[in-house]
Amino acid sequence: AARKSAPTTGGVKKPHRDSPGTVALREIRKYQKSTELLIRKFPFQRLGREIAQGFK
Repeated sequence: AARKSAPTTGGVKKPHRDSPGTVALREIRKYQKSTELLIRKFPFQRLGREIAQGFK
């Protein structure tokens, strides 16, 4: 079988790219492991109170 073209030597190597979704999955694992608060306490408290108002 005939080769399409000789492999280029000294070509610029493309930077490594993760396939779509890989980074998202990595982030999910990272945040599930971590214990630090991702939302500040006060705004979250306000949101909780706002939602609780609907049940009174």
